[in-house]
Amino acid sequence: MLFLLPITLAELSKAIEETGWTRAHTISFLAFAIGLFLEGFIFSYAFVASYWYSVPLYLEKLLFSWPYLWLVIGIIVGGYFSDKYGRKKTFIYSMAMYAVGGVLLAFSVNYALVLISLALLVSAAGSEMNNIMTMAHEIFPRKHRSKAMMMLMDFVALAGVVTAVLGFISIYSTPFFGRIVASAAVLLTLVVLVYLRLHMPESIRWLERVGKSDKAVEETKKYFGNVPSQAQATEAVQKTTAQVKGPPLWFKEFVVTAVAFANAVGYGFMAYTLAPLFFPDLFPYIVLIASVVGFIGGLLGLTGDRFSRKWFLTLSNIGTTAMMAIIAVTLNIWSKNLMIFWALLVIFYFIVQINYMTEDTLKGELWPTQHRGKLTALARAISIGAYIPLIYLIPSPSTPGALTEFLYIAVAVWAVGAVGAIAWHIWGIETGKGVSIGVASGEAA
Repeated sequence: MLFLLPITLAELSKAIEETGWTRAHTISFLAFAIGLFLEGFIFSYAFVASYWYSVPLYLEKLLFSWPYLWLVIGIIVGGYFSDKYGRKKTFIYSMAMYAVGGVLLAFSVNYALVLISLALLVSAAGSEMNNIMTMAHEIFPRKHRSKAMMMLMDFVALAGVVTAVLGFISIYSTPFFGRIVASAAVLLTLVVLVYLRLHMPESIRWLERVGKSDKAVEETKKYFGNVPSQAQATEAVQKTTAQVKGPPLWFKEFVVTAVAFANAVGYGFMAYTLAPLFFPDLFPYIVLIASVVGFIGGLLGLTGDRFSRKWFLTLSNIGTTAMMAIIAVTLNIWSKNLMIFWALLVIFYFIVQINYMTEDTLKGELWPTQHRGKLTALARAISIGAYIPLIYLIPSPSTPGALTEFLYIAVAVWAVGAVGAIAWHIWGIETGKGVSIGVASGEAA
């Protein structure tokens, strides 16, 4: 139990960072995990919706790009709201959009209404995920921050498993059934989210940085016990304030945008574009394999506080680029033998998941607290938004050599991430292995 004695407020969040795992952390983790599960489900299910209607190719590509467009809009708005109004208040905005979008989806009787309801749902999902990636680093104790954050990303893969199963049912049933299933899943999950988020703390670190000192002390007493003593706070500050000179802000933004671009576009190409355009009958199978293998690979996140984030990032980006190149050059082999195709995909998606949880963890930890939401959003918006024009550069499946061209574009995309990861390995700082969020963000330097 912590003791109620005067402290310097700037030291409060640093002292709390040294606490053990508490009930408040468990509730926060569950709220984040279920939020990411819902985000992953909505985003993946938006592509299942392309099977509900038979439309020309240009409209089909619109549906492929639609989730990315509204995800970016939600990310930008959510990042701004998070820094200005607080992490918990931003969740109220996104959950309200979930509710409206979920109800509208149930009554979407035509293509246009489906697009509108998906726009609301996916933009809410974009805001949610950005806010979770922002807040989670500020909530979890230093000794558990990396593994908690990396394990949270595994719930996105778990959502893909559920989406793939429901996708099988939806594709072979009616659009009405598919809409009702998705709507019910969103609204029921939302009820659980509302309860959990009413019982989780606001980010003490954010409250300190924006000058809400009374509220920071109030939240600390409510969720973490009494305010730490001066001695405890001073000791915690000494432990967490390493003099590490980090790289400049522009370099951080370049690196996280490069690795985020590779993962967002590279994963989207294989899971949500390759299958629907070139192998439509295999789409649910590819999503299922990607999600199951990804979930298994994500369990390595449990080692996040023991191993180097820099090494995880470098090896996973080089690995995905190499696997994508192998898939591209062996097209004539696996196109005639699906067993080889599935084997390559299993290896590919295992490495992709390691890359995903590493780069998503890095994206949210490098920024000053009062700008973390916006700067995380900036990297995500640029990297995800770049997917949209690339969709329209993909040749029509009927064009000779279209699949070969598509695969080599994917290799180039992953190579961008490899360049960013190698640059970070050389000039970046270590942010894993139990490093304080103050060190990762540069605020402790």
